[in-house]
Amino acid sequence: MKFNHISGAIAFLLATPLVTSLSVGIAPSSAATIAGTAAAVTIDNFSHTPTDTGTYTNTNAQTIANTGSVISQANADAVFISNCHELLAANLSQSGVIGSGNNYSGLAQSQATVIGDFFIDAEETFSFNFQTFLALLTSVDNPQSERARANGSISFWVINTVTNILLDSFQFASDLDSSGGIYLSGFASQSFKPTNINFNLMAQGSTATSLLYTSGVYSRTFNSATNLTLVEFKKNIAEAEAVPEPNTVLATAIFLGLFVMQRKNKKQMSEVTSKV
Repeated sequence: MKFNHISGAIAFLLATPLVTSLSVGIAPSSAATIAGTAAAVTIDNFSHTPTDTGTYTNTNAQTIANTGSVISQANADAVFISNCHELLAANLSQSGVIGSGNNYSGLAQSQATVIGDFFIDAEETFSFNFQTFLALLTSVDNPQSERARANGSISFWVINTVTNILLDSFQFASDLDSSGGIYLSGFASQSFKPTNINFNLMAQGSTATSLLYTSGVYSRTFNSATNLTLVEFKKNIAEAEAVPEPNTVLATAIFLGLFVMQRKNKKQMSEVTSKV
């Protein structure tokens, strides 16, 4: 599909500050492995005012560097504005890892959620508009010894608050792996009506970027009075590591094999000598 340049620029801007901040601390002359993922969602034009709202964010970053350097960073923000002047839900999550060297690994995870409770009277239609952005980036200098992976998912759930039954959902996920290509999946129930879905994959050498933009409307009419809970949840994971060279792995295996054989032969000779 042809990618909308405006939405593509917005998605790119989501990831750029993260990658830029991660780059600080890595020597300019060093070849780096980069994994980055960012997602943003806005929900507006609600037909009803929520009776209650909530937000949740969570981040996790881990690094291990035996030979080299690695930086992991995760950010998440969420807001649900509900007053007489404005009604808007939005959240953003970013995860990124950048590393350099021969023996390191980094992991970054971020989650962001917005929640709204609504009361819909009989024969009323509950509706809202939504926009989503998901950007993934992987870059490796040496595919033989480095690996970068980025994935992200965005989910909408409309749940009956009383019975806890899932009424409608809209979900999609994307995974970009420097050693395994790209994976993309999605699902939308009937009440979710995406009006615009744009996806673009750009690859040059060992660098790849995927951008996904969607916009649409949710609309459902209820025959009886219903209490609803709207949940929008996103998750982003970035991983980067330096993996052993195939030759190194083979040499190690041969060395260990010879070492075991040598010890076994010595043991057998010792037993023979003791019997003599």
